[in-house]
Amino acid sequence: MYTSMTSARLTRALTVGFCVLLLALMILFPRLLAFYFAYLGASLQQKVMLAFYLCCPAAWAALVSILLLMTNIIHDRVFTAKTVFFMRLLSWCCAWVAAVCLGFGFFWAPLLVFALGAAFMTLILRVLKSVLARAVAIKEENELTI
Repeated sequence: MYTSMTSARLTRALTVGFCVLLLALMILFPRLLAFYFAYLGASLQQKVMLAFYLCCPAAWAALVSILLLMTNIIHDRVFTAKTVFFMRLLSWCCAWVAAVCLGFGFFWAPLLVFALGAAFMTLILRVLKSVLARAVAIKEENELTI
């Protein structure tokens, strides 16, 4: 039967899969990029590669944050300060990717689409983080009420 715990476990497993995919992409990216940009020149290829590798730390931080967030959910630790922290970290990771892609988007226009998507995800995550932070505050207040 499909439950919220099944969904959380599936999300955690998919996140591990994305970790493996990101590691493989970090190793293979120069070769893939050389194949893709063979006709555009080395200068643009280097800029896109730099943008990718500048986004990798944020991607790793986001993946680890998702893993820890899913672990908290599986163990019924949803309305905690750590959960709010993980949501905040996720939003800042998206903001970093948006800023990097916006900066490099002037050299290669498709990165502007990534910047827009990452900026929108930042907005969504900030709203969810604020809602979760308020829920944590209400929970703590209720625990103090006799």
